[in-house]
Amino acid sequence: MNFFEQELRRVAGACKGIINPTFAGRACYGDLGGDNRVKLQFVTQGTHERYTALEATVLNRLDGKVDTLLFRFGDVWGNKTHRGLHDEPPRIWTDQGKSEWYSYYPTDADMKKLATELGGYLDVFIDRSVIPEKTSVIKTIRDSKQTPTPRKETRARKKPGQEL
Repeated sequence: MNFFEQELRRVAGACKGIINPTFAGRACYGDLGGDNRVKLQFVTQGTHERYTALEATVLNRLDGKVDTLLFRFGDVWGNKTHRGLHDEPPRIWTDQGKSEWYSYYPTDADMKKLATELGGYLDVFIDRSVIPEKTSVIKTIRDSKQTPTPRKETRARKKPGQEL
């Protein structure tokens, strides 16, 4: 398992919207239900071997690319102090074939935060027909309208001076 796969497993494992993640090289592919899939990969933003963001690309099995969004580490986690000298966004740096986090190693809580933001984005593209509906007040009301509760029969009250 390479470094990128290891880190993608941390993100995909914490993201609730991705079904059956599959890893290939430096990418993660996951099912979103229906014909939608997602591809996750770490990307550079102009500097060679300096990965500063996670790119999520939603793909439709029949129609191709639907949408792409970048999750910049600095936007998600903020800048981090490097060796007490200056603040900079976290990044993955590859040097002489070895990749590792540079200036800051994200904690499990950091990865969960990234996965939560990713999940919010992917939620737009998830096929709702394959996800069980949560028990909620709205679902309870909807179900009660479909199966009406029989009413008790009550006798009309007689008012003084009135005949039934």
